[in-house]
Amino acid sequence: MATIRVLQAISGPDFSWLPGDLVDLPDDESAKWADSIRAELVDQAPSAAPVDSDPEAPANSPAPANPAAPGTADDPGAGGGEDRDDDPDQFNPADHNVKDVLTYLDGVGEEEALRVLQVEENAEEPRKGIVGQRGSILERAQANDQTRADQTPVERAAETSRGGGRGDAIETR
Repeated sequence: MATIRVLQAISGPDFSWLPGDLVDLPDDESAKWADSIRAELVDQAPSAAPVDSDPEAPANSPAPANPAAPGTADDPGAGGGEDRDDDPDQFNPADHNVKDVLTYLDGVGEEEALRVLQVEENAEEPRKGIVGQRGSILERAQANDQTRADQTPVERAAETSRGGGRGDAIETR
């Protein structure tokens, strides 16, 4: 997770940010917004340990694999479980057609791809056009992660916004 400070007013179907707002986003999403025009990355000190943490756990133990904390990057919108309805800003495949879901998955990293695939697989009627491509979706997501790891945050923002983040074409508006 990374925090951005909004520099320009930004809004969408289910969010609205004003200049000066601090917003926590997954690393890949924060890189998209933090282009020093719309928003900027904010350096933060590590947060304190949660109050209800397990006193028996060693101090150096890793965090649980799938924390159920509301508002984390792994919480899909709906359809995955009761604790996953807390973040309405996350992409929910149930709200989109197969083509839109596949287009979205082309530009995300492995963590987000796994989250979206899990939501789709847990749906009442999982769509084979999505879950049937799990292997190739995860391969592209891993490649996206590797590409992003080799770039600075500003380069990631520029690459993502170029051509709408979906191609090498010149951006037109």
